[in-house]
Amino acid sequence: MMRLGVGGELAGRNTDALEQALSLSRLTLPDLGSDDERQRRIDALAHIEGYMELLREPTAQYMLGEPVRYSFKLVFPDGRWAIDEKQLVGRPHAGDVVEFENFGGWRIESEQRVGVKPAGKAPREFFVCAPAA
Repeated sequence: MMRLGVGGELAGRNTDALEQALSLSRLTLPDLGSDDERQRRIDALAHIEGYMELLREPTAQYMLGEPVRYSFKLVFPDGRWAIDEKQLVGRPHAGDVVEFENFGGWRIESEQRVGVKPAGKAPREFFVCAPAA
C-alpha cells in the first residue's frame, strides 16, 4: 500500500505562509468595528495557530505508532557507500545507532537532502551513517 503524506519541507512552507497571513490578520484587528466581530476573529486566528503548530510537528508522532520508512546512506571507512531503508516507529536523530541486516550497527552522523527531478518534487532525505564502534 502506498501512503502519501505532507513532507517536512512542504509542511514548513505551508506553515510559513500561514504565519504571514496570521500576522497580517492581526494587524486588522483594531480596525474591526464591534467587539463581537473582533472576538470572533481572535478565536478564528487562535484555531489557525493551533493548526499551524500541528504542521510544525513531525508527522510520525501522529501516526499512532505505525512504522515510517526512512532512507539511510551507509558510508564505509574506505569511502564506499550504500543506500538502505528501514521502517522505524520514531524519527531517528544524530547519535542514534540503527541495526541493518547484513551490515550491523550504524551511528547516524547527519542528515542529507538530495534534489530530485522533475523540479518541484520534494528532495529525498537520507540519514548519513558511519559504522558504530
